[in-house]
Amino acid sequence: MDKEPLAIFLSPHFDDIALSCAGMAARLSRKGVRCIAITVFTAPSPQDEPLSSYAQWLHSQWESAGERGDDKEPINEVRREEERQAMRLLGLEYVWLDLPDAPYRHDSGGEHFYTSDEKLMGRVAPEERRLLVHHIAKEIARIAKETGAKGRIRVFAPLGVGRHVDHQLVFLAARRLGPHYGVLFYEDYPYAVRPGALAARLEELDTPIQARITSITDLIGVKIAAIARYKSQLEMLFGSSEAMPSAVKAYAEALAGTSENAGHAERYWRIPSVYVIGRVNP
Repeated sequence: MDKEPLAIFLSPHFDDIALSCAGMAARLSRKGVRCIAITVFTAPSPQDEPLSSYAQWLHSQWESAGERGDDKEPINEVRREEERQAMRLLGLEYVWLDLPDAPYRHDSGGEHFYTSDEKLMGRVAPEERRLLVHHIAKEIARIAKETGAKGRIRVFAPLGVGRHVDHQLVFLAARRLGPHYGVLFYEDYPYAVRPGALAARLEELDTPIQARITSITDLIGVKIAAIARYKSQLEMLFGSSEAMPSAVKAYAEALAGTSENAGHAERYWRIPSVYVIGRVNP
């Protein structure tokens, strides 16, 4: 008996699927495709070691925006509940790998790798590139195998626009997936709206790459509703929750084109399989 089709959506953090590829996720799940979201960097902040001043600042931003209730839930629990709500809305199963977020990670001597916005959007620490990429790729393959999926598996992964180190790590892990996987890379939104960010990423990759536009006109409301679940992030990402819907629509309209009835779209990028290296198979 043939197994049901499978699509895997790779998300560096809570919110990346909703922001970047919610239209595609909602469409596939509504067509009966089994869709699994693998969110990678989801661990709570470490309780037995001090946070860097940069991580403390990030926490303060999230906590001021999120709805934490009277008991002042830890921000990671707030973000987990936001993710649960968004995934239910989109029709996705979800798996959390519970690796620590970039601002929490440090070397063996306790020195944090990423202590500023500039470092967070910069070069991946060689130690992390060596260890985490392989680990993430193996986890993706393990989860795919456990589903019992037969044949080619569609994977949606971040392109790494904006160069957030966690997005780069997940991009590199997706590049290691073997021939059983058909990988498409989504534009990391809202990084992709920054002037020159997409062009810079494509130039940095220096690899043959093909763009694919997919209409989400009938699902733009679902995408906006999914993004709205992440209340703790809206102020940092859009300035306010009220500004989010028009910003999301404007970008989706720009991707669809400039004709009067173009509607809304998402854009995905394909790197030919001949350029995939260091494969990890299920």
